[in-house]
Amino acid sequence: MATVLRLARFGKRHNPIYRVVVIDSRKARDDSFIEQVGFYNPNTKAPEIKFDQERALYWLGVGAQPSDTVKSLLKQAGVMELFHEVRAGRSIEGKVAAPKAPKAKKAKLGEKAKARLEAEKAAKEAPAEEAPAEA
Repeated sequence: MATVLRLARFGKRHNPIYRVVVIDSRKARDDSFIEQVGFYNPNTKAPEIKFDQERALYWLGVGAQPSDTVKSLLKQAGVMELFHEVRAGRSIEGKVAAPKAPKAKKAKLGEKAKARLEAEKAAKEAPAEEAPAEA
């Protein structure tokens, strides 16, 4: 039996909440599963990701294959780093999965906004240069 870690959809219509489950690869998305190892709620401002670290590492260790989405969630939660430590033969005793900090998104500025910022910067520098000359 080939087991996989994948998302099972729960929640109301237009408000999905997902469980990360261990399931036989031949079963349907929301069919009966073997075990629930995590939870994912994308509806909050900062998506909520929770994993039972011990059970997720166990299932990865015995060969369960995570789906692409679950693999991404495991990386964000820091569980995949611990799994790689185990695979490399290092001890993870006492270590806890540390979630990665979300990347800050930078807004791309248009031509006009860049020109306005440069003009403001030049206006601030000009009086600062003239002030010591008057003193």
